[in-house]
Amino acid sequence: MHHPLTYERRDAVLDGLARMWGHRPVVVDAQQVGHEWAPVTRLVFEHDEPVIVKTRRVDGVGHGGPAYLRREVAGLRTAEVSGVAARVLLADDQAGVVVQSDLGRWPTLETVLLGDDPDRAAAAMVDFARTIGRLHASTRDRRTDHELALAEFGSADVTTGEEAGTGGIDRWGVVETACADLGLPDARSARDDIAFVRRQFDEPGPYAALAHHDINPTNALVTDHGVRLVDFEGARFGHIGFDVSFLHYPFPHYSAHWSTLPEAIIRAADDAYRGIVTLDGLDEAIAVGAAAALASRVLRLPLVARDDQSAHDSWRRRGQIVQQIGVFGWLAERAGILPELARWSRELAAAMTARWPDATNPPPRLFPAFDR
Repeated sequence: MHHPLTYERRDAVLDGLARMWGHRPVVVDAQQVGHEWAPVTRLVFEHDEPVIVKTRRVDGVGHGGPAYLRREVAGLRTAEVSGVAARVLLADDQAGVVVQSDLGRWPTLETVLLGDDPDRAAAAMVDFARTIGRLHASTRDRRTDHELALAEFGSADVTTGEEAGTGGIDRWGVVETACADLGLPDARSARDDIAFVRRQFDEPGPYAALAHHDINPTNALVTDHGVRLVDFEGARFGHIGFDVSFLHYPFPHYSAHWSTLPEAIIRAADDAYRGIVTLDGLDEAIAVGAAAALASRVLRLPLVARDDQSAHDSWRRRGQIVQQIGVFGWLAERAGILPELARWSRELAAAMTARWPDATNPPPRLFPAFDR
């Protein structure tokens, strides 16, 4: 673990809490609740409520560096009005720690989807969609709040890694080159549609709110009080369609246990989101967000073409792109937009399937909770 909660960082936390609370809390337990690549610790105190301490993972520009932790602070502060995330109690930028309220010990959405209770999984997915809706609906007029939260860090870097998940719309030339090198359908035909998506992300208009940008099942806790979101390192004030597209794919950047959802569950989640966010033109907004997610996924074409992958990785990486192309095509058709990107995507899926049969064989599985 690159940045565990060392004694020095723990002292910085306790000193900061002492200034806030008027007394220095006494630690009785320190529980690791993150992973090696995501140092997160629950501090349990003798007489005070426990807190969650998150540290950066690297000092420089690597994933999880200072900019990521600063975005986490700004995102959580902006999201506080929504009630769907933890509160920031203390942020010590020099020490590289963020202290948050403890949401409690709850299973993640991933745990529920990998479980054996379809009713619980269905309810969790629907509530997950409502939670995303509450985040978006409650922060649509909070752009200034978010900018002020970022401004607290002065001239410090708050942008490194910000393009994660949507970098494909800025790096479409990489996709064009990869397709030419690999003999795949010419991605230049989708260039104008990608430019349209880029403009929508630059000026999202009514579809602007605090977007989480990593709406994966590991970043959602299924609590008795509703689903709660964690890990706001990628959060930014931007186009909500990107988040909502994760309900449809589902989870386009999630690889650990890549699986799909029954269509009825996706429809129910979509309806639940729309019950909270009642904007006109949501079909188009979701298709735009889905296009950005897909554009980033096809940056992996050189990787999926490699012949030194394990059989499982080859199947998952290729199959995930082909499956997501099908989802995007349906969303674009429903919205009546992005016809050239949809056409090129269909051609790409056909070419991938012809070259790599494992792209569709075996077909993607449902999450275990629904695979009965």
